[in-house]
Amino acid sequence: MRCLWLTRKYPRPANSGELIYSDGLVSSFAETGVEVTAIAHDNDEQPVGDGSPASTYRDSHGVEWRLGTPTLGGRLGSLATRLPGDTYRLRAGGPGAAVTRALESEPWDAVIVDHAAMGWVLPELARRRNGSGRPKLVYLSHNHEAKVRREVAGQARGPLPKRLALRWDAEKYARQEEALCAGADLVTAITDYEVQAYREQFPGQNYLVMTPGYRGPRHPGHVLTEATPRRVVMSGSFEWIAKRLNLESFLDEAATTFAEAGIGLQIVGKTDEAFRQTIAARHPSVDFVGKVPDVSPYLLQARMGLIVETLGGGFKLKALDYLFHRLPLAGLRHAVEGLPHESPGEVLLVGSMPELIREVIGAVDDLPRLNRMSELSYRRCEAEFEWADRGRRLRDAIEQG
Repeated sequence: MRCLWLTRKYPRPANSGELIYSDGLVSSFAETGVEVTAIAHDNDEQPVGDGSPASTYRDSHGVEWRLGTPTLGGRLGSLATRLPGDTYRLRAGGPGAAVTRALESEPWDAVIVDHAAMGWVLPELARRRNGSGRPKLVYLSHNHEAKVRREVAGQARGPLPKRLALRWDAEKYARQEEALCAGADLVTAITDYEVQAYREQFPGQNYLVMTPGYRGPRHPGHVLTEATPRRVVMSGSFEWIAKRLNLESFLDEAATTFAEAGIGLQIVGKTDEAFRQTIAARHPSVDFVGKVPDVSPYLLQARMGLIVETLGGGFKLKALDYLFHRLPLAGLRHAVEGLPHESPGEVLLVGSMPELIREVIGAVDDLPRLNRMSELSYRRCEAEFEWADRGRRLRDAIEQG
């Protein structure tokens, strides 16, 4: 089987949930023996191409990458188009021309659109998917974008023009996602919740649920002791506006309360430096570390890992980082979908932020309970989150569809 994989950018270093998911799927899919050609922008942090709009690279999994420039243009021009801001930026700089060439000159069994932002390819695909040789179209979703984008736009702060632009962008994202769902032969989703949301509008579509796998470090023997700092940690990427809104909302409720209880709060993950400095100044009790080369030392020196997103839903990949480091997980129930774990025996999930804060403060010194949680949750994780299984399931769904 010969597949064309269209994604936002070369996913390594895989230092955000989106990149981890894309990296895990494209590599495990290729490892099943499928011939995969991927078109994307190069990674601006560690480019593997020559920086031009048309460079190539073959990775260790056998994927042939055709890469555009590592830099993207601005979003402003998208306001005068039907394209969302992210989509507008992704088409230029090489990928647009590369997709046209690939569709015109090469035969494909399947085309995989990895992320709703890649919906700019739909008109090009429509022009070239005619006759008995048309490739199957797979939409590989990362979120129910219509829901998430509208939530973010509704809660955004700032001047009215900015908020109106976000609402307009959210509606364009929703329409683009709907076009992908309507035109695809298969739609994948990270959790059952997303499938249910898609099915309301597209009941006849074929769906495949694929929670993430895990390839990171594992610490089965790690145990919390009295020497473990009396600290909780929240890791992740805080670049997207939704992530920033979630973080700000959480800190406004929790930072002072944790400080008064003598509990350290550490935020670890890449973000804009100006945003990091602003948050650090507003909440001086919080240790906002920022981007780090390795998150493991921080996860191994905390007593609980937090997942507190109030916007959106879906599977949070940092949950697996916590659990495979044997760090007890505490979070909002609706923010942690797709985990097979039971609360409160294996993870601590509650319905509201005030309740979460109270429960964390009550649990942070109960080391026997925390170690029991971490052991049980680790055991459940061991066989549940293998990327190889996801690659096989995707291949089989395409072949059988």
